[in-house]
Amino acid sequence: MRKSTFLMLSLLCASTLSAQTPEPKEELQGEASPAVSALRLATDLVKYGYSQQSALPLIDALQIISENPTQPLKAEVERVAEGEVGEDAGKSGLVTLDFDTILADAKDFADGNEPLLSLLAQIEADNQGAHRGAVNGPSRTCETVRAGDTDTYRISFVADYLAEILVSGDGDTDLDLYVYDSNGNLIASDTDYSDDCYVRWVPRWTGSFIVKIVNRGRVYNRYVMLTN
Repeated sequence: MRKSTFLMLSLLCASTLSAQTPEPKEELQGEASPAVSALRLATDLVKYGYSQQSALPLIDALQIISENPTQPLKAEVERVAEGEVGEDAGKSGLVTLDFDTILADAKDFADGNEPLLSLLAQIEADNQGAHRGAVNGPSRTCETVRAGDTDTYRISFVADYLAEILVSGDGDTDLDLYVYDSNGNLIASDTDYSDDCYVRWVPRWTGSFIVKIVNRGRVYNRYVMLTN
């Protein structure tokens, strides 16, 4: 019964989202893994839910996040200013994969609606029961890159296994994603005119790769980055 309820909610959200006209993206090589694809959908639902102050998209996002747990990314960010700082006024977007934050805001958006609050209570209970052991799957971080700046990470990947990086921004600026090997060679990039970026490759050796996220806009961008 509960699965059918979530399916109806997903269809409702999907029909609403389909009315939006997305910016065209350059064609990427290959498809994201199931976990990363699911979390990409979750970030889209979160952004839409916050923009509309609607509990329904956040409920579906919470369900996806609960079913696809992530762990904190073990990499420090280095920030390099490459342009003007810019103004933060006019910010409208918001994105996060923090379960507790989304849950609290979804309850606020539900505005006393008992069926929605009941669904949220069930998701919260299921999530607590599911996360008693070690967390496997993608790693995540949520950071803010200011206008014109570049965030740089050094992240290790294993040879001969698929490596994936997903970046989902708050929707207010264009973000570009670049990956370099330890010798400074460009391995992969996503440089279209949106702040949703995805790259995948198979490393030839185990080691550290340099990941750069560049903010091309005039306000800061709060983004989520996932690695598999």
